[in-house]
Amino acid sequence: MLRSLDAVSTGDASLVGRKAAQLGALRREGFPVPPGLVLTVEAFDAVLDELRRAARAPEGVAAADLPLPPEVLHAVEDIAARFPDTELAVRSSGVAEDAPDRSYAGQYTTVLGVRGHEALAEAVRTCLASAFSRQVTAYQDPSGTYPGLAVLVQPMVEAVAAGVAFSVNPVDGSRDETVVNAVRGLGERLVSGHAAPDEWSVRGGSAPQRTAGAEDALTAGQIARVALLTREVADWAGCPQDVEWAWADGAPVLLQARPVTALPKAPEQIPVDVEIPPGRWLRGGYTLKPLTPMNVSTLIRAVNKGSEGLFRYAFAERIDVRSLGGWSYLRIVPLPDDAAVRERAERVATAVRADEPFSLVESWHGEWHPQLARRTAEATGTDLGALPDPALLDELGERIALADHAQHLHFLVGGASSLVWGELGVLCRDLLGWEASDVLPLLTGLPGKSSEPALALARLADLARERPGVRAELEAPTGESVSRLEEHEPEFAAAFGRYLEDYGQRCLGADVAEPSMREQPVTVLRLIAGQLSAGSDPQQAMRRTVREREAAADRARAALASGPAGAAERFERSLARAEQAFPLRDDTGFYAHVCWGQVRYALLELAARLVRQGLLRTADEIFLLTVEEACDALRNGTGLQDLAHRRAGEQNWSAAHLGPLTYGEPEASVSLDDALEPLPPHSRELLEPVRWIDSVSHMGARGSAAEGDTLLSGTGVSAGRYTGTVRVILSEDGFDRLRPGDVLVCPETTPQWSVLFGSIGALVTDTGGLLSHPSILAREHGIPAVVATGNATEILRDGQVVEVDGRAGTVRVLDAGQAR
Repeated sequence: MLRSLDAVSTGDASLVGRKAAQLGALRREGFPVPPGLVLTVEAFDAVLDELRRAARAPEGVAAADLPLPPEVLHAVEDIAARFPDTELAVRSSGVAEDAPDRSYAGQYTTVLGVRGHEALAEAVRTCLASAFSRQVTAYQDPSGTYPGLAVLVQPMVEAVAAGVAFSVNPVDGSRDETVVNAVRGLGERLVSGHAAPDEWSVRGGSAPQRTAGAEDALTAGQIARVALLTREVADWAGCPQDVEWAWADGAPVLLQARPVTALPKAPEQIPVDVEIPPGRWLRGGYTLKPLTPMNVSTLIRAVNKGSEGLFRYAFAERIDVRSLGGWSYLRIVPLPDDAAVRERAERVATAVRADEPFSLVESWHGEWHPQLARRTAEATGTDLGALPDPALLDELGERIALADHAQHLHFLVGGASSLVWGELGVLCRDLLGWEASDVLPLLTGLPGKSSEPALALARLADLARERPGVRAELEAPTGESVSRLEEHEPEFAAAFGRYLEDYGQRCLGADVAEPSMREQPVTVLRLIAGQLSAGSDPQQAMRRTVREREAAADRARAALASGPAGAAERFERSLARAEQAFPLRDDTGFYAHVCWGQVRYALLELAARLVRQGLLRTADEIFLLTVEEACDALRNGTGLQDLAHRRAGEQNWSAAHLGPLTYGEPEASVSLDDALEPLPPHSRELLEPVRWIDSVSHMGARGSAAEGDTLLSGTGVSAGRYTGTVRVILSEDGFDRLRPGDVLVCPETTPQWSVLFGSIGALVTDTGGLLSHPSILAREHGIPAVVATGNATEILRDGQVVEVDGRAGTVRVLDAGQAR
């Protein structure tokens, strides 16, 4: 009559009820289910027999009048003895409940806060009597039989928050969305309807988005862990699950899991034709979602148009980015033939001889940077809502043209700048015998847009640290925090507003459909809160990096003091030029992303007008259109709802059909040695910076897991050793999940990720090399980093404890048991 929860599984449902059987199976699989004892269906049968012997109709019997036979009372005493002085949760567990076609949700009774033998006996009576209630009789099978009922008894969970979660969207049937409802305290407040819960939406690896509620029950990071648990339960069960959970002792606890019933059909999927052009195509590493038509018609078009500048001093034609099956694929277009290769080599040699690359660096500093800064500031100050429709379309066109220009400059100046500081690498190699790892400290920690956002965020954290009211608000920032700070902490609010204006305008992802940080101020407030709680100081790390840079320069000067005549002067000149050039890859990229953010804001205003005119259902649908389609709709009043609906179906199909890593066969390409071989010796010498940059860029082959997946190998790019907790973040919309001191594990980073580096303890990436963006940022912040692991995001899981060795290039899993 009594079973331990540890001794039951799904095959015991007829004896312990479906709820207890499911929880027992989950507990045995390692899920966080509290221990418990089950008063089996034998007790229910004994009570039913007792009623029949007394010739009493079971239907509607009151709990107080329900007879408990001696053997049932003895079992209750046994349960009470096993949980002395413990508050208990007493739950009904029906044989017929939680079935795929009929859930019995809310039909049976739960009694919480039970302590002592007498109270437990009363709670058991209440649960068993609920099987005979009129509402259950009306709900159950019309045959009139009473499905068996067991009673599950568990220690109460001391919950700070609780709720329900669905591994799918129960309203529209979206299979890629997890919905979490949360309230403070016990979940009974939610189930009984006494509280309006926070409602969160979690899609894939994206950060949770709160869609309703003001309970502030949990942080977005905590909700992400609840969503992950819910998806893991669904994966284990093999079907969508409705989960009851509680948050206790810093982790989610599983209280119930059952199939989602009456689930709507999944969103429509409309197949997309996949036509593969000739050549070798590699799926974009930064793209975790299908490309939107709007992005293809704006940013992707600009990338394809402007990428020739990136190869102005290199031996390929350009980048070609296409949407294949809805996903971003990239091809490096080779030069067409040997004659084109020879012509390119001669042209690059002539350009280097004329010092053209450094002239472009000077043009950036003296002309293009001030111009972009002024024009983006003007765009920020424009009241888009006040513009008439024709003026808005003109403004959108001007912003796209400016973004095209900024994207072109990013490629052109970024490519040119590498040759300039490549000259320093060649000089240090030839005069000092230095490797690339000796040269790069000369250029690490230079002022620029790669480090500015994190340092400015640290200054905000310093400002918050001095103000108790700000600190209190940052303990649990919400959507109302900004307005409260404006009212009560105006100095901090003003500084925060300037930060969003200076650094928050960029689109966070590689798609104009992705929101900027200015649109997500709570994410920024949480990053500040993380720095406060961790006590981290990115400014101190940067000062240390500056000292190391100065020490590297002093070592070079000391070695050259007794070197060949003029060597010291050549070093100083080359170092000064390299210092101007090295930060420009990130600086130019920063302004390109700011310009695309300004394009996004204009598109959102255009979308709002199309919605008001009934031409679109929601503002987000504008990203399912091309820019030409959206503009024509505003001019002509063309309805776009059917087109947006079809494109949404195509996006759903693409999301469910991720393409392969590559299409096509590898193409013949010219090696750098072959390209330079026809040149005369003096010209080949001029192009040594090209060779040096090429060799350094390719340092760091893809690593792999070894030793039973307890060790990953990659390329160590920032020395040091750190032990911490893994946080896998696949895209920018996962920033909310980061906690202070985490080991950030990601595919790669872009400049937008720089705000995280003041909070993390170490970095691990799938791809990259010595000169990749994450490597540079890690060295600037003094963070141990391993890149080019190949598959860290697939092997490592949130919650694991790892040791990162940034010198050896290894990541060792120390505690795999915390992965769930």
